Amino acid sequence: MAISKKIMVAMIVILASCQKIDRSTIIEEYNVNTFTRDYIVNDWEIGTDDESGVYYYCEFRETNLTQEIYNRGIMQAFLKLRDGNISPLPFDDFWIENDYKWTEQVTCEFRPGWITFILKYDDHTLDPPYYEYEFRVRFMW
Repeated sequence: MAISKKIMVAMIVILASCQKIDRSTIIEEYNVNTFTRDYIVNDWEIGTDDESGVYYYCEFRETNLTQEIYNRGIMQAFLKLRDGNISPLPFDDFWIENDYKWTEQVTCEFRPGWITFILKYDDHTLDPPYYEYEFRVRFMW
């Protein structure tokens, strides 16, 4: 019985020491601005990483991506899928064609005034992408 009391006391101490510490900050702003634009990419440039190989990219000038939105806003990019749905970036998928398998990664980078879409294949092929890619970008601030 003495062991049971020790276990119960230990459990009470452990449970009493578990606390939620809320360090979040709630900012109540009722004026939310959004910007949405679609992009179609079918002409990619070739870029090179260090020894990791090549990738494809396409840059767009986007004057609506201001320094303020970049610093304080939310930037999202999506790949528009063939069935009409969208998937948030980064997007990874694998393909099989004539018993050849490869993985494709699609991502996006933002900087004030610019959006860059990036396409990488795991085999680092130099064959250009043969699909047209459609993206949706959304900013909120």
